[in-house]
Amino acid sequence: MSQYSIVAIERQYASGGRTIGKQVARALGIPYYGKEILEMAAERNGQTAEYIEHLEETATNSMFYSFMAAYRATRGDTELLSPEDMLLFTETEIIKELAEEGPCVLIGRSAGCILKDRADVLRVFIYADDEARIQRAVKEYGHNPDKAASLLRRYDKRRANFYNVNYNLKWEDKAGYHICLDNGKLGLDQCAQIILNAVK
Repeated sequence: MSQYSIVAIERQYASGGRTIGKQVARALGIPYYGKEILEMAAERNGQTAEYIEHLEETATNSMFYSFMAAYRATRGDTELLSPEDMLLFTETEIIKELAEEGPCVLIGRSAGCILKDRADVLRVFIYADDEARIQRAVKEYGHNPDKAASLLRRYDKRRANFYNVNYNLKWEDKAGYHICLDNGKLGLDQCAQIILNAVK
């Protein structure tokens, strides 16, 4: 591999980012970690993956969480951490450990931001127009067509809040990424190939 040994992908909901990440990992012959990070965090904290997902969703929609996240950042102290803060701490440690283990593809969980000080991390953002995303949400995820649009907004807001609250950065700000790809226009294979070209 070239200067990039780690690919960190953030993506809009139902934009195809997870599938693209898997294609890239398979082509490079390196591990892929997405929901697996959440499952590792759940196991490490003695919780279920379902509970961890609930924590993420409730935390990122809480004004109190925003306050506590800012407070935590000034303390560097894990003793007073809430379950939500402990989740963030655990996921951050896992992402750093996976990066230390060797080349990999990381999906979501603000991995690119967590690893921003590493020069070997290629930060990618995958997006698509609403029509393409709604089609994917219905076809691939089995969502009700009448509710798909609201689900897109809900999940995008959750991801943006998580990113913004914890790192004080705008999730969709293109300046935070090396590559931003419109999967609705380019397609899965082309997006994967562009990332592979950048890595190789």
